[in-house]
Amino acid sequence: MMEDKFTLQQKEYLWISALETSADLHGQKLMAALKQMGCPYPFIGIGGINMQKQGMYEIFSSDEFSVMGLFEVLSYLPKIISSYNTIKKIFFQYKIKGVILIDAPDFHFRIAKMAWKLNIPVFYYISPQVWAWRKGRVKFLKKYITKLCCIFPFEKQFFQQHDLEVEYVGHPLMEYLNFPMLDSMEKEEKSLILMPGSRLKEVQSILPIIARACEIISNHNKDTIIKIVKAPNIHKDIIAENWTSNLKYHLVPFENRYLEMAKSEMAIVASGTASLECGLLRLPAVVVYKVSFLTYLIGRLFVNTEYISMTNIILNKKVFPEFIQGNFTAENVARTILKWTSTPHLLKDIRDDLSLLRKKLGSKKASIQTAKIILNYLTKVNKAGSGT
Repeated sequence: MMEDKFTLQQKEYLWISALETSADLHGQKLMAALKQMGCPYPFIGIGGINMQKQGMYEIFSSDEFSVMGLFEVLSYLPKIISSYNTIKKIFFQYKIKGVILIDAPDFHFRIAKMAWKLNIPVFYYISPQVWAWRKGRVKFLKKYITKLCCIFPFEKQFFQQHDLEVEYVGHPLMEYLNFPMLDSMEKEEKSLILMPGSRLKEVQSILPIIARACEIISNHNKDTIIKIVKAPNIHKDIIAENWTSNLKYHLVPFENRYLEMAKSEMAIVASGTASLECGLLRLPAVVVYKVSFLTYLIGRLFVNTEYISMTNIILNKKVFPEFIQGNFTAENVARTILKWTSTPHLLKDIRDDLSLLRKKLGSKKASIQTAKIILNYLTKVNKAGSGT
């Protein structure tokens, strides 16, 4: 049905795909920047509601790939294989001028290889974190990726050492966050904001443990205000089902999360973009994560970093406590939060450490820088092709 729709459209497109909630937001910004710069091609690909608002012709919704972990993905294999077959048909049927891949290397590497075989340039925005784990993937990137657009300053040097075409474009969050306004927000006393993830499996695995932690915290601090950020693809009923507590909570719409984070005193967050958001907003956070035992066991064999939180990695210091797998217990999380509430200077020390984070990321506008790289390359290719 989708392919019939495309027969009514022009033949030339830019492919763009993003599987995560945060990547969907980054994709929306990048599409907007490309259009503002006069990109002549419409977009086709995989994304969420934000990329759809920018006019992307959706082949699949990113919600269809909302899984985590090496073994959790096995049940999705038939769907994934079918999606690759569909994408291959599109690459053959339509003139794809360029492929833009946003994060999600486990899914996107095969698409990159498809494009390479058809001589389609591949732009990787938010480069895979091969410096952190599975360094062997560098060889793949060098062969199949035309241009790597990295969002952390230290990544450029790493990839250049391996002779990759790479540019540091800045971090997308620096475009979204209105720091003067958010910094001026008055804190709500005893407010605790929870961000249990943007995937269904994450919420089901993480939120029940956080709920038990909040009960312990509330037993000591009965006036604790609990707020839960709801990701766009997570229905409020999912939150309610996995909130294994009678404690009341305030549900925060995803679009209001920065305002509520700025007003909060502390946070408990699933490892991912949310932990970096906390860092940039100088919000003390406990970072948690849990996957299947086998996924964790195999993952540990490939990890090359001391920390999992990007805030800690960038600062090269354990500013945010991290509780992973067996260490992620309600007691450990609650103990940390209660220690913070009873020792205010610890919160001040954390905020002081976090003040360095914005300087390290710089002020580049990632979507604009990336759009320039893509359009400049496509312009050169078109000129070379026309013999001018």
